[in-house]
Amino acid sequence: MNLTTLSSEMDVEVALDRLCGDSALLLEILDMFLTEFIAEQPNFQNLIRQSDWAALSRKAHYFKGVAENLGLTRFSSEILSLEQFSNSANLAACIQTLELLMQIAQNIQSLRKALQND
Repeated sequence: MNLTTLSSEMDVEVALDRLCGDSALLLEILDMFLTEFIAEQPNFQNLIRQSDWAALSRKAHYFKGVAENLGLTRFSSEILSLEQFSNSANLAACIQTLELLMQIAQNIQSLRKALQND
């Protein structure tokens, strides 16, 4: 299976190395990650609306760890920013970063779907 389609958003070699070269498992975990992150958007937005910075930081930290393990380089960088912005209670930056994260997740999902069509 050729995963180079995903290379614009992730370090495929690092991710495969962590999973002993199992590309099917990588795609399964990637799908689970994307589904979970997208489903969590209302919760992220509520935490921002409620100014619950500690909970937002914890949630961002969780997704940062998973993203780093999957080699999602751009997503990892932005989710780290969200964690840092939540720690400093930067409302505008949190909103902007969450929007960017959603765009990145949707892009990864589109790239992932393109693999299914190959």
